[in-house]
Amino acid sequence: MKPVEALNRISVIATAFCQSQVFFAACKLGVFDALDKAAISAEDVAKSVGIHPEGCRRLLAALADMGLVGREDGLYRNSEVGKFCTSASPVKLQSFSAWGNPWYQLWQFLPDALREYAPRWQQALGASANETFAALYSNPAALREFAQFMNAMSVVQALELADHFDFTPFHCVLDVAGGPGGIALELGRRFPHLRGIVMDVAPVCAVAQEYIDSGDLAGRFKTAPADMFMLPYPQGADVIILGHVLHDWGDDSSRKILQNCFETLPTGGTLLVCEKVLNSDFSSTTDTLMKDLTMLVGCESGARERTEVEYRGLVEGAGFSVAEVIRLDAPRDLVVAHKP
Repeated sequence: MKPVEALNRISVIATAFCQSQVFFAACKLGVFDALDKAAISAEDVAKSVGIHPEGCRRLLAALADMGLVGREDGLYRNSEVGKFCTSASPVKLQSFSAWGNPWYQLWQFLPDALREYAPRWQQALGASANETFAALYSNPAALREFAQFMNAMSVVQALELADHFDFTPFHCVLDVAGGPGGIALELGRRFPHLRGIVMDVAPVCAVAQEYIDSGDLAGRFKTAPADMFMLPYPQGADVIILGHVLHDWGDDSSRKILQNCFETLPTGGTLLVCEKVLNSDFSSTTDTLMKDLTMLVGCESGARERTEVEYRGLVEGAGFSVAEVIRLDAPRDLVVAHKP
């Protein structure tokens, strides 16, 4: 390899965080909403969002290079991807700008996380993870913004689940640590016979209930405030979903969650673990490997993405029988297990 080829590659890697900041800024300023109605000039975008015209032109040039906006005859419009970043999009991917806070701060201390194999909340924010989330739960506006972030990924994942797993034989789904209910509620819309329970801490359940009440799922779906490390779980479900839950925890904590799921399900019940499954050599997509390190800087020691062998060991160790692992072209795969 020529030195210039190495330089070009390293330059892209070293400045990757700059692309994140371009996306975060565009979302915060409302650029995608400004481009939602029609193709307009950089000057008109600048007026709409309140920034300097030349700065706006430079921002739009970067967004165009990233494939988030299109440019033709001096006018700009949202690209097909950019349309998902508007406030009017049914799947609000602009919520992914939440990656900028607090995760950006935590990632600054990755070297220390690697040395100590522990999260960096106190070092980055001056507060523990428990204190940080307690503050989030006490702030209704911030909690709803975080709920949109969680649903941005969960709703799309639910669409993938509905396409690859048949929920027709089931009667009731329990979404453990289900956040605002993105997975469960979307499945309820796809399968009209399905009832559901969204289980999480009380402040999050309150937001999930708002989503239930605002749609056509009231009467079929409900929330249940509970601690996933403590029994009893809500009763009545014949399928339990763990969506992006286990990767937040080390093996001991994961075993406890799985054991509680096993105790809750009836004989013949099904467990669906929705996590991205690493290859046997621990390789995966770039997105997955970055999330793996995010677990290191932000979650308890031992929290991580896992291989199929590791997931089988945890799930079967709790008493389940793993039926199959379904690989999806999505941020999560699907481990299907049954209670004998």
